[in-house]
Parts: sequence; structure tokens; C-alpha cells
Amino acid sequence: MNEKQSVHFMKMSGDIGRGKEKEFEQTVRFVFNQLPDECIERSLAQDIFNKGHYSFYSVWHDQNSLFSFLKSEEFQLIRGAFDSLGHFENVINGKVV
Repeated sequence: MNEKQSVHFMKMSGDIGRGKEKEFEQTVRFVFNQLPDECIERSLAQDIFNKGHYSFYSVWHDQNSLFSFLKSEEFQLIRGAFDSLGHFENVINGKVV
């Protein structure tokens, strides 16, 4: 299996302001329902040691489906939620080994 055909992941992280966590979580739940079947797994995690710090994780069938997501309105909605309700930190992605 080559790089493009292997399973890939994406993690997006940032901090959400106090009192805005519920709105952020609702936005991410909405996006979860919009993700295509190529998204194998998705989750939202809040850091228990760093209040307000969230990470959105997703796993994709292949590199092409991940890259399509990174250009999608759904990705922009989550990114925008980080920006408008707090502070966007970063996105990392790669091949699952």
C-alpha cells in the first residue's frame, strides 16, 4: 500500500474562551454529522489538565480524502469556531502507522 492509499489522521487544536465551550462543542457536533463516509473516526477531546484546550481528531481512508477535507467548508467551520470562540493553535496530519 502506498502513501496515498494508507489511512491518514488529522488533529486540530486550540483554546476556547470561558463560557464559550458549549457553543464550540455544538458546532463540532454539527460538523460531525456532515463528514463524509471517508472519515473513519472522529472525536473531540478536552484536555483535563489545561481547561479550555480542545483537540479535534479524525481518521481518513486515504490521503486524498483527508486533503479534500482540509479544503472543505466543514474544516473551515471548525477552524472558524476556534478562531471566533478562542484561539486556533495548529493542525497536524500524517499517515497512520
